[in-house]
Amino acid sequence: MIHFVTPVSADWTVREYLSRWGLPVADRIRIEHYETLFQRERIQSGSYVLSALCMLSPEERTVLENLCERLAGAQSFRFLNHPTRSLRRLGLIEELARLGWNEFRAVRATGDFEALRYPVFLRAERTHDGALSPLLRSRREVEAAIGRALLRGRRLDDLLVVEFCDTSDERGYYRKYSAYVVGDRILPRSVECGRAWMMKHSQSDFTRAILEEERAYVVENPHRDQLARIFSVARVDYGRIDYAVKDGRVQTWEINLLPTIGRGPGESKALVPPELLPYREETKAIFYRGFQEAWAAVDLPMDGWAPGPVSEAGASGPTPAAGAPKPSILTRTLHRVPARLRRAARRVLAPIAAPLVGRRALRRARAEVDPGRVP
Repeated sequence: MIHFVTPVSADWTVREYLSRWGLPVADRIRIEHYETLFQRERIQSGSYVLSALCMLSPEERTVLENLCERLAGAQSFRFLNHPTRSLRRLGLIEELARLGWNEFRAVRATGDFEALRYPVFLRAERTHDGALSPLLRSRREVEAAIGRALLRGRRLDDLLVVEFCDTSDERGYYRKYSAYVVGDRILPRSVECGRAWMMKHSQSDFTRAILEEERAYVVENPHRDQLARIFSVARVDYGRIDYAVKDGRVQTWEINLLPTIGRGPGESKALVPPELLPYREETKAIFYRGFQEAWAAVDLPMDGWAPGPVSEAGASGPTPAAGAPKPSILTRTLHRVPARLRRAARRVLAPIAAPLVGRRALRRARAEVDPGRVP
């Protein structure tokens, strides 16, 4: 049995997969919630997929680490991903830049972003919503972008400043590749191609040529060796890597430990021309057949039990973590104002207030680290 462990709030990603493309392996996969796992006195054997680690608190990850160490080497237990050693977004970018594999760097917004190569952009560390700003070309623009993010409810300690890496081809098109890892199997999933520097599914051009390129990518797995090395460095056994290729080298944007696996029957297909839908569905079927085989390869029998996380932690278990940091005082105050007035105020005040809010927040945060610094 494969125990897919996820927060209650995020288990829809697995349920949608099992409702359609995952039906052939639905009897192998059981959805488990961290909120209940932490309270169990014993757990059943099998393979445990530890997803969404960025949504857990440090205390929760430590409890899981203790569990993994207690069961290390046990034949009936296997853990895909490590609670503390699997690299999350910032740690991964830092390590790949150190190795010279990525041509871009990232720092926390409270760090020394002036040492980065401009242009840069703002994004969150935990969520998977892409860029939070346009490309920024100076310190003042970064401060203003941070201020706008704070006014929209983001927390300063969750913001990253990332160097822009231009991976466009000679015609100005960008490609975002996505591939999954399950155990030791690399499974290419999709190619999105368009003129947006931060590629999203909705911005991709779905032409016959691009869909044929995607088919070749899924079948041929051209970056397998590079991806295997990256997953090994990241210590990730389950997840989806999103990346581009520059001068033949993979440039890793992130590894998502709780990716959307496959939408259910209600998936919107409006972006793909109707005459090309059958072709794309065939490509997806190729991927999902390999995905099913990968699940079968990591499956383990349920033939035993072991003490649960809490029983050896000597505590009642950590409080299940929310998926994002608690809102700031500024955010909570703004949310008491009616939405219509908030939107109007943002339109009018943001251009003036954002730089001031960002600059002040950075000064305060840095003064906390260095008390001798005057805010």
